[in-house]
Amino acid sequence: MFSERLSQLLDDILAGRAPNAGRFCGNCYHPLAPGRTACPHCGLTVSGRPPVEALPRALIEMHKVRRSRERLVVWAVAWGGLGIGVCVALIPIAFAGIELWSILAFFGLLGFFYLASANAANSLGDAWGYRWGQSIVRKRWRRLLSERDRED
Repeated sequence: MFSERLSQLLDDILAGRAPNAGRFCGNCYHPLAPGRTACPHCGLTVSGRPPVEALPRALIEMHKVRRSRERLVVWAVAWGGLGIGVCVALIPIAFAGIELWSILAFFGLLGFFYLASANAANSLGDAWGYRWGQSIVRKRWRRLLSERDRED
């Protein structure tokens, strides 16, 4: 739905690095260069739907929610895996007491689960978070378009 350029611009707007001003496609909100007569993303001409000078607030909020959902899933996978790792690493100490081998086993298991949860967060967490974020964007995008078309 969003072009890569629009996603980057939305990230910059949310971070305060760019203003919400410019020239955007009236259909898909992709940034348009001055004098451009057709959107390079959706192909609609400016005569089909006039460009807008600012992105709708609902679009910025939609992107903000998408990014927070993506972060939440990655965070949950990483910390969940690390929590499981701490529990598993405590098993040798719980059953054998504090001895040299149980302490080494604790730190070895903790290191293993740290690496495993980091990798799971970077692969599974990213994929799941992206899908969840995209599903939210699809729903809100349809709502935004229907509200925009009702106003026209």
